[in-house]
Amino acid sequence: MGLFDIFKSAPATPVAAPAAPAADTVSSTGVDFMAAIEAHVRWKVRLENYINGTTTEKLDAEVVGMDNQCPLGKWIYGIGGEKYNANPLFQEIREIHANFHQCSAGIMRQADAGDKEGAIEALHHGEHFKLSQRIKVKLARLHVELSGG
Repeated sequence: MGLFDIFKSAPATPVAAPAAPAADTVSSTGVDFMAAIEAHVRWKVRLENYINGTTTEKLDAEVVGMDNQCPLGKWIYGIGGEKYNANPLFQEIREIHANFHQCSAGIMRQADAGDKEGAIEALHHGEHFKLSQRIKVKLARLHVELSGG
């Protein structure tokens, strides 16, 4: 599968979140860009399941809203930040990633408050959708830039 094939293969109406890929293919940059993109694609499914009450996960909006808990966030605030903090694209990714997690938590809170229709709308057409698209594109660009392509 090519780096950009993930954009074509995301299901339109998923029913279950696929299992997370193994983190054993970390590039010389210290992060598996494909795994990071896939993990953020899966958030749509995870949030849909949360909103619909069909999740088997124990998701906490406070934790979800923290951008340093997922593997990408740990990389951003760890070795990635140490190596690439001066890179403007890396800085954009850090900001978009933080906003993505805050938005995800906000959707959870919206659903918890009983506004499931609004939460679904925000997920599919609101800021979360835009941030999801941006994080995927920016991660792909950073991968190409750092791999010399």
